[in-house]
Amino acid sequence: MNIETNVEIHAVVRAADILGEVPLWCARSRRLWWIDVRRPALQYYEPSTGRHAALRLHPDLVTGAIALRESGGFVLAAQTGFHYYDPAAGTPATLIANPEENRPGMRLNDGKCDRRGRFWCGSMHDTLREPLGTLYRLDPDLGCHRMLSGFVLPNAISWSPDDKTMYFADTHRQVIWAFDYDIDDGAISNRRVFKDWTHQAGRPDGATVDAEGYVWNCMVAAGHLVRLAPDGRVDRCIQLPVTNPTCPAFGGGDLSTLYITSHSQRFTPEQQAREPLAGALLALDVGVRGLPEPRFAS
Repeated sequence: MNIETNVEIHAVVRAADILGEVPLWCARSRRLWWIDVRRPALQYYEPSTGRHAALRLHPDLVTGAIALRESGGFVLAAQTGFHYYDPAAGTPATLIANPEENRPGMRLNDGKCDRRGRFWCGSMHDTLREPLGTLYRLDPDLGCHRMLSGFVLPNAISWSPDDKTMYFADTHRQVIWAFDYDIDDGAISNRRVFKDWTHQAGRPDGATVDAEGYVWNCMVAAGHLVRLAPDGRVDRCIQLPVTNPTCPAFGGGDLSTLYITSHSQRFTPEQQAREPLAGALLALDVGVRGLPEPRFAS
């Protein structure tokens, strides 16, 4: 695998996130939003001004994923369930569904909306590395459905441009799967291995799909950003200046900038000194555009 080391990469926010995750571009606010799971905090970066702000969340809202909401604000996926939250309103988050209620230690992790406004999100145990997680689908009518179970660390939820394929990974097992996707019914079938990383360095974390249908995946613990062709072949591999990139997202007015979150979780002061960009928000031009971020249709 040829690893590119000469790509220009910018640290646009040196936030030193403990666990930066799930960036997404909001075309309305023209801001890149993401979270620090461990603080917890909802953050944004405004490319036009360079402004960065971190909005502290309630300590109970250890949030693993966010979705833009069609009617404004966000859906937060936390250890206490799914919540509506609008930082502009200045009001507390509102619980809408808690599929992991009465399961101590569980929390919601990576998630994204499909193009019909459904929010898909996986759960995990926050400390145990056991197959206790479930993949959920939260519908606009707030019905919450168990779709699959038996996962350790769910990640990489994303869809092909034609909505016919859904991708999903278990970071702990080092496998990305592909499913046939029925956009009308929100149904998945024909699960198969898309990419097996068990004999490679790093583990597949967050992902996004570009306008050409290629999957961009962050390889945590290896510091690689990998572009995978629709057949699972490695098309590109870019070396990043952080060991633990977590999730990519295309942003900017023309969706031509690829933003990447990262983490400094469990770093000693010595490790942080050796890797000063750990936890930063990175940006680079990879020569291809992304797709608009769907919103939760409620």
